Amino acid sequence: MPVITRDPLSEWFDPAARRLLERAYANRGQWTGVFLSPPTLEQRARAAQLGIWDLYERDRWGEQRWVRAFKRAVYYQLHHHGFSDRPRWDEERTSPWPGVALQWETGQRVIRRGWPTRKWAIRVTVHDKTGAAYRRESRRVYAQYGPGSGKQSTADDHDWDQ
Repeated sequence: MPVITRDPLSEWFDPAARRLLERAYANRGQWTGVFLSPPTLEQRARAAQLGIWDLYERDRWGEQRWVRAFKRAVYYQLHHHGFSDRPRWDEERTSPWPGVALQWETGQRVIRRGWPTRKWAIRVTVHDKTGAAYRRESRRVYAQYGPGSGKQSTADDHDWDQ
């Protein structure tokens, strides 16, 4: 069994991912948003040192690499520290199943007064996995898409060192 390492780009987002999850847990069941800035020149140079040249490259889902790295960081933090009641950063989860369900939406790039450039609008919501509405939605998704899809990411999809 190969040892899988984390996407090095996603590790840069761990503090922001934790802040977003803290807010999402506090607003459980409600959308919680964040605006993701595009990479700076320094971040692009640092990524190039890692062999990652194009941070705007799109994956097969149409998500740009920069946004996808943030998304990976959020899901990593949720999987490793997201318990059913709250995130516990000082504890590592042992269950292979997350304590809550996270729903993610990447919106359009938007600009606001005072911003030097457009930012991605991202929103998440945390759902309690015991609710009837969650079970109903899970059954609907399973009936529509089946147990898995061709869009699942696997270790073979990673272009960083494993």
